[in-house]
Amino acid sequence: MRIHLVNAWTLRLAVLAVAFTVVPALVVPAGAKDKSMSKSELRTLILNAKTPADHERIAEYFDAQALKYEEEAKKHEEEATYYTSHVQPAIGKNQGFYSREMQNHCPKMAAKLKEAAQEAHMMAAGHRDLAKQAK
Repeated sequence: MRIHLVNAWTLRLAVLAVAFTVVPALVVPAGAKDKSMSKSELRTLILNAKTPADHERIAEYFDAQALKYEEEAKKHEEEATYYTSHVQPAIGKNQGFYSREMQNHCPKMAAKLKEAAQEAHMMAAGHRDLAKQAK
């Protein structure tokens, strides 16, 4: 009886594992799959871009990068709020050091990430302009 229960449990886990790996691939529409590319692929594409499709693909890469930067900036802004309201207690030689450092770090990182997002949007717009000009 015990072996039967173990085998049934193992079978259920196997079916569940397959479901979690196969079903998402079937549910995601074909056009919505990950279009990311490596930096070396991007570099090669930029060096050899001639068609509107090439430039659009580069623009999509920079749009995705901008989105990542914006999400990271938002996280840092949230963390800055947390560290401002949760200062470490005054214990020991470096009292509250970590909290103070993070209060300085997070807003700076958020600002830098927002700037990087703006630049990525500009790069995407530039490649979309190049796509219009390409034949």
